Parts: sequence; structure tokens; C-alpha cells
Amino acid sequence: MNLILQPEHIRAVAPRNPDLQAVVDALRPVLERHGIDRSPERLGMFLAQWAHESEFLGVRENLNYSQASRICQTWPRRFPTVASAAPYAGNPQALANKVYNGRMGNTGPNDGWAYRGGGWPQLTGRDAYRAYGQRIGLDLEGNPNLILQASVSAQVCGLFWADRGLNAAADQGDMVTITQRINGGQNGAQDRLERYHRVIPLLRDQQAALASQEAIVHPNIPWKRLFVNNTEFDPTTARLEGDTITLPSGQHQVVKKTQVGEKLYVTTRTP
Repeated sequence: MNLILQPEHIRAVAPRNPDLQAVVDALRPVLERHGIDRSPERLGMFLAQWAHESEFLGVRENLNYSQASRICQTWPRRFPTVASAAPYAGNPQALANKVYNGRMGNTGPNDGWAYRGGGWPQLTGRDAYRAYGQRIGLDLEGNPNLILQASVSAQVCGLFWADRGLNAAADQGDMVTITQRINGGQNGAQDRLERYHRVIPLLRDQQAALASQEAIVHPNIPWKRLFVNNTEFDPTTARLEGDTITLPSGQHQVVKKTQVGEKLYVTTRTP
């Protein structure tokens, strides 16, 4: 039984994201491909981690620090004094090249900037852009801004997760290990945990309802939200009669109905 990712799940972990459905559409095939949608714990951990990294927004790493002291706090080894960090305050491109050049495959004078953190996974370094691009069939090395596309970010997040065996850690509820393997440390650990706690009840409720395989709509539990083939429809525009459902697009044969609280999930036969 696979869970069905919904916009409300994205809203729980990434409330600032303006296009929840686009995130859902990009993630669903990735979740199924890597077995992430097979338990609330896997899906909850996955969503919480990547939401912390980027809110599921197509953005590049913001290195525009206005205060040199903040640069020192972020990279204490590279900037042991405020004076050493001062030239990079308000100069994000120079800062990126200072902290990222000479490692992660960055060899060109502007590679640190070109291959700074990008997309949902905040992918960093020329080596990573090249490697993941080859695996998904895109030239991310030649065009690093492709990582800002939702479908590209989703694929990279899925591969990153699978490569590190994070389903097993999620099954154990091991947030510390997952954070370590994604972040390289425990930065933002509390925020990641809080996001997980917001979404996990929703996912567990859905799992329980789907597991019961309620095949009929019970009259004592009226449904208020309608999902047909994983797309939400306005219930007032639909009419469900026996094994058929009438939508604005026409009449369709129903092959399965599952009620999850006040939500009704309908699967129709493909024409």
C-alpha cells in the first residue's frame, strides 16, 4: 500500500511554498520509484528534511551576508577574524568562490559561484552537478540552473536519499542519522524535527484509513473533499452514482472508492 502525497502534506512542512500542487506532481513518481511512499515515517522524514533545506523552492544558495561576523560564524575555519571576512560582506559571488573553490570538483575561478547550493536539495559543487546530471540524463554541469526546476530537484532528492539508504534510517525514526547524511552535521536539527512532527499525524491518519480499505462511502461520515485519480475536484461539480462519477470533463467509470475521514479518493478506469 502506497501513501498518496497531497498538497496538505507539503503545506505542513513548507508553509511558505506558493505552489503546493507543483511540488506534489514532481514528487509522486520519485516517491514511488524509491519506495519512500510506503510508510508515514519514510515520507515524513523525506518531506521534513528537504523542506528544511529549501521549502521546496527553486532557489540558489543565498550568500549575501551583510555582516562579516555572520560569515565568521558560518565558516569559522576559513574566516577566523571579522577582518578576514569583511571583504566578503555584501559580495556573495566572491564569498562563494572563496568558500567553495578548490574542492567538490570546483576548479575554475568562478566555479564556487556557478555550482553553489541549488534547488530543493541545495546541490553543491561541480562534481555533484555532473554526477547527478548524468544519472537523470541532463547536463546540469553545463547548465546548473536546471536544478531549479521542480522535476529536476525532485529526481535529485530521490537519488540522494536512496544512495544513502535513508529509507532504513527513516523506518527506525533515526532523524539524527538522516540529518547527518544530508547535512554533514546537525544544522537545523530542531527545525527538521518540528516539520516532521507537523506532517507525521496526517500521514499516519491516511495510512490507517487506506489500510482499512473502506470500499464504500458511509452515510454517517459525509465526505467534503474529493480526489479523482489523485487530483482534487470541487465536490459541488461532481455527481457520484453507483459505479460512475460525472465530472465537468464527462462521465467516468469508477473502479475504486476509498474514504479517508472527510476525504473521498476515487479511481476511474483509464479510457
